Amino acid sequence: MASNAGTSPMLTAVQIKSAKPAAKAYKLADSGGLFLLVTPSGQKYWRYKFRIGGVEGLDALGAFPEVSLAEARQAHAESRRSVAQGINPVQARKVRKQALAREYLEREQGSFAAVTAEWAATTVEGLRPATRRQREREINNDLLPKFRGRQINGIKRVEITALLKSVERRAPEVARNLRNYLWGIFEHAIESGLIDANPVPSIRLMKKRDQTNHPALSLEQIGELLVQLDDRSLMATQTRIAMLLVMLTACRKSEIIGGRWDEIDLDAGEWEIPAERMKAKRAHWVPLSPQAINLLRELRKLVPADQKFLFPNRRDPRRPMANRSLNAVLERLGYSGIGTPHGMRAAFSTHFNSIRADKDVVEICLAHSPMGKIRGAYNRHEYMAERRTMLEDWAKKLDELRESTLNALEN
Repeated sequence: MASNAGTSPMLTAVQIKSAKPAAKAYKLADSGGLFLLVTPSGQKYWRYKFRIGGVEGLDALGAFPEVSLAEARQAHAESRRSVAQGINPVQARKVRKQALAREYLEREQGSFAAVTAEWAATTVEGLRPATRRQREREINNDLLPKFRGRQINGIKRVEITALLKSVERRAPEVARNLRNYLWGIFEHAIESGLIDANPVPSIRLMKKRDQTNHPALSLEQIGELLVQLDDRSLMATQTRIAMLLVMLTACRKSEIIGGRWDEIDLDAGEWEIPAERMKAKRAHWVPLSPQAINLLRELRKLVPADQKFLFPNRRDPRRPMANRSLNAVLERLGYSGIGTPHGMRAAFSTHFNSIRADKDVVEICLAHSPMGKIRGAYNRHEYMAERRTMLEDWAKKLDELRESTLNALEN
């Protein structure tokens, strides 16, 4: 018969119930590393001491009497099985809890209809009534009938593509709008922890608009947009600043969002964009208005000093802001189909040509070759004083448009 000498007897329910608190916490051992911790306050906790790869760990298995001796031994046995496989039972339990929480979230809040409703509620602020009604109508007509009862994590890209192509055959602009809505809805689901990746296809899937020019806002519409941009609750501060810099500098969107801090001299009030970042592969000098300088100083406080880009990508700061971020803002604010970031350059050109400003100065501000001249390259620093004056006048004009819109709203 095997001897039991040298082994401690296992705990009994009577011993556990009768254990009294002492001046210091003490342990009552059971077996295999399981013990009961009795605290000076009289609380009793089940603990399991284990080692994996020479590293000690402690597994909390609950409190007595909520967890009985039998239940503690059962939990202990499960944890020991994990340890025997080299698995930390504490981490394994945490993973299981997270999975259960995620399953609950997906079950209760993860339907396409629920996520869409939540996204719509969080993005409705600032939309014009007509835009709001259009969005509701297009979602109700084309998205909800298809995906209403589906769990959002089960909707595949191939299904979304088929739906968009179907709508595009009858209404190309509606299909473009639906894609934008879907992108926002699935991004909201990512932020909510329901999915890990956005299944909405690239904008390249959609047919290009027939128009050759970028839609441009009128000066009155620009005033309305400026007032909306002043509402900091509608978008991230960095996105707001990027849009305002597009407007203030008359630069292309790509030149702004790809901007680097080493290109800018705030004290001198100038921005030197290198040739490799310009469409025409000619370096471009941009005089900065006081309004633009103030925005860049505000941005400098927001962007970590070790980042080279003005607008680091939120997912990978080694890259600049996503190319469609500013277009998406305009669409969300109600300007889908009637205004683009690139269209701001047209507004700048239209305004100064309408007041008979020097056409060469206008064209060089836009980084175009001077009109009516044969030379294929130009000194990026010519007309420096005139260009600075023109962009400062443009900044003042934008301030006037904002003020005029605010006055109209108050009256």
